[in-house]
Amino acid sequence: MNPIALPERGYRRSRLMDSTGLVITVPGLNGEVFGPFDFSVAPPSGMVRSQVAAAFAECVAPDGVWHTRGSMRTAFNASLAFLRSLNSLGVEVESLKDFGPEHWWAWRADREAVNRWPGSVNLIRVLLRRVPDLPALTARAMSQRTHKPRKRLYDSYSPAEFEAIRAAAARDVHAAETRIRRNAEALTATVSANRASHRVIEVNGTAHDMVSLLTELREKGRLACGNVETRAAIAQVLGTGELHPSYALFPSRLEVIAMMVLLACERGYNLSTLESMTVPDVVGSDGDDAEVLASHTDKPRRGHRRYSTQSFSGSGARTMRRIVTATAPARETLASMGHPTDQLFVSVASTNQTRHPSGLFLLEEFTNGGPMRRWEHRHHLVDDNGQPLRVTFPRLRLSEQVLNHRSSQNTDAVSEDVYRRPDPRTADMVADVVLEGQQHAVEHAEATVRMRYVEHAEQLGLDAALSSQLAQGRLDTVTGACLDYTHSPHDPAGSPCTASFLLCLACPNAISTPAHLPRLVALREAFANYATANPARFTRQVLPHSERLEDLLATIHLTDLSNAKARITTADQDLVQALLHRELDA
Repeated sequence: MNPIALPERGYRRSRLMDSTGLVITVPGLNGEVFGPFDFSVAPPSGMVRSQVAAAFAECVAPDGVWHTRGSMRTAFNASLAFLRSLNSLGVEVESLKDFGPEHWWAWRADREAVNRWPGSVNLIRVLLRRVPDLPALTARAMSQRTHKPRKRLYDSYSPAEFEAIRAAAARDVHAAETRIRRNAEALTATVSANRASHRVIEVNGTAHDMVSLLTELREKGRLACGNVETRAAIAQVLGTGELHPSYALFPSRLEVIAMMVLLACERGYNLSTLESMTVPDVVGSDGDDAEVLASHTDKPRRGHRRYSTQSFSGSGARTMRRIVTATAPARETLASMGHPTDQLFVSVASTNQTRHPSGLFLLEEFTNGGPMRRWEHRHHLVDDNGQPLRVTFPRLRLSEQVLNHRSSQNTDAVSEDVYRRPDPRTADMVADVVLEGQQHAVEHAEATVRMRYVEHAEQLGLDAALSSQLAQGRLDTVTGACLDYTHSPHDPAGSPCTASFLLCLACPNAISTPAHLPRLVALREAFANYATANPARFTRQVLPHSERLEDLLATIHLTDLSNAKARITTADQDLVQALLHRELDA
């Protein structure tokens, strides 16, 4: 039996849609799963709903247009809203082949009466263009451009409003970090005599103290609290106050909202960037033995500049460290449950709040609907006129740039022309500010190659059995060989790796030898052709992998590469093409 990973001949990747054609699940490159996106909840039943679901599946497929968790979720919500609007407007068509220009304009007028921002209209235009039977006249009507409103729909917050929001968020983050850190430290501390002094309570017939309760919470992700009295007693032991005892180790949804609001205030991040943030790396110190952290961000609309690294030092590093500390136990519990993640923001979920496979944690859509309003109300936020203050991330982003006079997330030109200059508060303040220079974006923060190249397998010091498998090609992947297929950084320990073979280029378990060079050179050539044929998609989907490959091949002598090119076979080329078309995905 082949211990490694190449699929059997004739392999086909699994379908995105379930047997009903209404539930769509999307595998990511890193082994993560996006979805499920369930269209069965939307009216009307029948062909129109199925056609919209099928078009959505095409848009989120590997060769589609929506690739991130945030873009998929936004498009899904827009698709559901579109179907509901058709139902409420009385658009009675059996199929979208009967969806005429009059129906499009009726829906568009209804949508723009609610929100003049063109985002939803543009999303639905992209979606409907994937419907094969859409009438040509409707497609022509859809081609009429949408325009952003000439006047921005909102202005920046005043300095007092902005500071009130920031201070409220900071208090929540500090409280969450203090509570969770204290309990996490209690779990890791050596059991000593002081445990004898812990209060003991009975839960479901079993005696528990603080440590045993925390241990159960860490392992199971939730505590079975029983009746109200028992829950209150557990909360008192764990120090969660009026919060559910599960919050002893995990932040609440409102606390994660506070974390996101605080970073938006301090760094000007928009919501999509916040939702995609991963745990930052520790990259050094600032000279006072304080940490310097690096956070990797992804903004697809920037094209080839989409990936960047932002450093956090001083107070910024302290904020980020608090957030990492407060969310770390949730990631640890998820990993132990077989759902590892490096996502920065994770909260414990209330009943029926999450689509995550764990059923216990929330990793997306923190701010949707009511929670943001509850957070505002909790802090009694009011504007300068004493009226309830609405907190939105677009206004926070604008305010950070207007009030702080800096371009944390944009070029100076964009920040000045799009954010600061049109805002009336800028004129009121008559700020004579010298911009502090452009942000030095790292083209791709994760381009560091972890795959090793060795000329002689003996350099690895492998045992005899593994050396034999390597020599026979039984450890081969598309891009190299894997020395530990069941301990991937992308999947739970002990389970087979499900990440794309392109991720082998960034895996510490992967190696390449002279035997693998022909296929690597073939992959480089395929990347070059891809970049020429479809530069936008190459930049969006392939560029990080191409950068890793180039860094690897740069360590190899040109003569060796030339010889490898001459040894490329048709089978190598076919396998590379299957990889790029994502025909080998799990």
